[in-house]
Amino acid sequence: MVDGKPMSEKSLKLAYWYVTNKLLLKRILIIVLIIVNALLAIYLIYLLVFNLYIYRSEYQVMLNNIETINQDYPNLRVANLPQDIQVGQIKVLPNNENYDLMVEIANPNVQWWASFNYKFQVNDELTETRSSFILPGETKRLVDLSVPDGDLASRLDLSNVVWQKEIDYVSLQRLRLRFDIQNVEYVPASELGVGQELPVSRVLFTVYNNTAYNYKNIKLLILLKSADNIVAINQISSGALKNNQSKKLESTFFQSLPRITSVEVVPEVNILDDDVYLDF
Repeated sequence: MVDGKPMSEKSLKLAYWYVTNKLLLKRILIIVLIIVNALLAIYLIYLLVFNLYIYRSEYQVMLNNIETINQDYPNLRVANLPQDIQVGQIKVLPNNENYDLMVEIANPNVQWWASFNYKFQVNDELTETRSSFILPGETKRLVDLSVPDGDLASRLDLSNVVWQKEIDYVSLQRLRLRFDIQNVEYVPASELGVGQELPVSRVLFTVYNNTAYNYKNIKLLILLKSADNIVAINQISSGALKNNQSKKLESTFFQSLPRITSVEVVPEVNILDDDVYLDF
């Protein structure tokens, strides 16, 4: 009975036939599956042999290319490593009894930036260790101010150079390195009212942060020029500089200077370092 109804004679015969032939049906199914798998294996072997025969020349070229790539891997690896920082000549500027040191460096890598420590070799000694960075493709100046016997400086010593790759630097630069320096004014000692006995002069300017980012601090390198020659340098910090904020700053020079014809102010901040940003 099914659901309280008696089974028909046809249903009983079909059920009896299935029960008595269940083992046979299972064997037939296994044989069919074996045959299908065998046919698939034969077909795959045929395709493999056919393709190797038809495309054997292309296949050989592919193998040769793989071998060539493996042979050139050391050279490729070296070619993809960053090139060394390029270092220019040291410029020595008198600063009363001491000297200010400045050297221009360049990063030839357009997708790599570096952090590092630097010192100047003065006679047989090294100056105090300072930290800096250089952005992809950047040319910048490193300085050390008021160094005793700085006129004996012979070379720049770079150490702990750490390279990091940044493939999207151009876009980041457009967004995060937008500072304007305006209202630059050089005030010589004669206009400061301190008299000729005190060789004090001052540079006044305004820095504008035209980015959408808040910075903890921006360094600013001030270069005084006389007839296009750099005759004095100084470096100051802006302190916190928020987005779309401007700040009036000044830098004082305490040395005798020739007639100053122009002033250059260079902002410096590592936009690829997350630690330079203030929280929103």
